[in-house]
Amino acid sequence: MLPLKYGQADSLSMKVLAISGSPRRDGNTDDALKATLDELEGRIQGLDAEFLRITDYRIEHCRGCRHCMTHVECVIRDDDLDLLVGKMHDADLVILGAPVYWWGPPGVFKDFIDRTHGFYPDDTRFQGKKVAVVTVAAQSGFPSHEKTMSWLEHYGAEYVGWLRLFAREKGELKMKPKQLKKLEAFALEIANP
Repeated sequence: MLPLKYGQADSLSMKVLAISGSPRRDGNTDDALKATLDELEGRIQGLDAEFLRITDYRIEHCRGCRHCMTHVECVIRDDDLDLLVGKMHDADLVILGAPVYWWGPPGVFKDFIDRTHGFYPDDTRFQGKKVAVVTVAAQSGFPSHEKTMSWLEHYGAEYVGWLRLFAREKGELKMKPKQLKKLEAFALEIANP
């Protein structure tokens, strides 16, 4: 078990937030993120882990009005964007997971990414935040997907790990020992960046 590496010196736990951007409940992306959290719980003393699904929250589409460019806030105030961003701020490590849909993340996750465009004028919004990414694909599309998933770099986030997994059908990941070994190595990597 590793000592705490993240968070405040007086904190008793490390907070890790895993966000699934998959529209498929309990699919391979959810499985990968939950398995990563399980691995981290076995490796990090005092881990406070939370798993959430982007589809369990209401995120409106960006309207393209550009109000945020001059006011540094979004005109949409009645959805869950601020709640999710708050959870990200409270975490010491954020693990983003999404399957590849036509060389990018699914639309539900892209809506979340697009809505953070309002932070653009304040490009230090996630300064120093540790971020890791889990990508699940049937066969390809990793480079363009990962480019999109790296959007938090603009806001000062530090990416500490990337994981590429291959699986298609629901539950398939759990049946692939080589993919699970990659997941274990990834957990070790992000536990000790």
